Order: sequence, then structure tokens, then C-alpha cells
Amino acid sequence: MSKEIKAVLNYSPRVRLGQIVETEEVAAFISGRTSFNEGAVDNMALEFRDALKSFLMIGRPVRLKGVGIFAPRIDRNGEVGINFKIDSRLRSDINLPRKFKGKIVNRDMLGKTVEDMKERWNSEHPEDPM
Repeated sequence: MSKEIKAVLNYSPRVRLGQIVETEEVAAFISGRTSFNEGAVDNMALEFRDALKSFLMIGRPVRLKGVGIFAPRIDRNGEVGINFKIDSRLRSDINLPRKFKGKIVNRDMLGKTVEDMKERWNSEHPEDPM
């Protein structure tokens, strides 16, 4: 007998991620829209990294307008890391109805409950019901 986690893992809607966009592609995109060449944009990305590191290491959060806020954090064991809070407009812009152009796996399960997923599992896997 299967557990409901199998149904949730199999049928939950999710974005099918495409190939990762590397710095070079981002630099080409930005250079095509600005007066900066690709090398300058690539170097700027490294400078942003160094600036973030410098400010975070002295305990200062960094807001990148239109991107979000990076802030240092520490866990109970003393391991320091980075929290990131995405810019609210960036979040809302990618969530506009019919604007997202990526592929969604199990789109038909949007808004469905765990019970709906279990029903689908049982109908598709009668040999292994929940």
C-alpha cells in the first residue's frame, strides 16, 4: 500500500526548469539593452558579488533595487549564511496571469487537494492503492 506522499510528489504542479542561464548569457542580454559591452557587464556582476560580501561580512543587509534584500544570518551552531528576500514587484510580476511562459508539469492539478491527488494515484495505480 502506497503512502500519500507518493501522490503529492508525483502530481503536485511544478515548473519544469529549463537550462540554467549562465553569467555570459545574462551579460549578452544586458549588453544588448545598454551601452555596456559583455565584458563590462560580466565584471560588474563580480563587483556586485564583492560588494555584497563586504557589506554582509560587517553585518549590513544589502538592498538591490528591483531584486531584493540580502541579509546575513547565523544559526545556533555559529554558521553564518545569507537570507534573501525577493523584491515584491519582481515576485508579483512573474505571477501575473498568463504572463508566465515556462512549462508547468501537472498543470491540471492546480488547485487540487491531497485527496484529489490520492484519487488520481488510485485510478492510475490500482495495483498499489492508498
